[in-house]
Amino acid sequence: MTSSRRRPHVLPALSAALIGALTAGAATFLANTESVADSGRVDLAVEKAGSTDAPHSEPGDPPSSQTSPPSPAPTTTTTTPPAPPQPPPSSAEQPATQAPPTPPRNTEPPQVSQEEQVVTLVNAAREQRGCGPVRIVPQLVKAARGHSSDMSDRDYFDHTTPEGVGFAERIIAAGYSEPGAENIARGQRSATQVMNSWMESDGHRANILNCQLSAIGVGLDKDGWYWTQNFGY
Repeated sequence: MTSSRRRPHVLPALSAALIGALTAGAATFLANTESVADSGRVDLAVEKAGSTDAPHSEPGDPPSSQTSPPSPAPTTTTTTPPAPPQPPPSSAEQPATQAPPTPPRNTEPPQVSQEEQVVTLVNAAREQRGCGPVRIVPQLVKAARGHSSDMSDRDYFDHTTPEGVGFAERIIAAGYSEPGAENIARGQRSATQVMNSWMESDGHRANILNCQLSAIGVGLDKDGWYWTQNFGY
């Protein structure tokens, strides 16, 4: 009997304990459910990163971790570095120096004075006559040039100077001791012209074709075109 009276007291106590345990479990379940729901909102906000709508967060929710869009890869410009200077080639690698080109030879004959041209024409005429050539003698050239210039300067035309000095004296004074003959002319502008004039005159042609004469000197003064031929033995 004694034990039957204690059971009612035990059951109410057990019932109260069971109810309390169930109540506490329900509260824990509800708390966990809200936590899961809040966690779902945070995840949804992360998936919409980049939207213009700001994510909504409840007080006590963990801060949302927004992911920034990836930054564009930096653009790089590749610059080829300058080539290092090359060392100068050694003496064995030096290019061969080309020799300067040889200037073309002057194929034109040297300039011949009109005085020399007269001598050439005289010797050509003498050859046709069968006479030997005359040679140019500096003293005869000096005497001939002096007389041509004197006639030009003093405006006369004669074998004898105004003072009465003839050709033989002038030739000797110039240093040639064997004077032979003299031809003079005025106004002809070339060696050919003056030789044609002399060859058309008997006295002048005789001096040119005298085979005994062996030396000559010709003088020209272009101021008035005065010509002189001095011959010597």
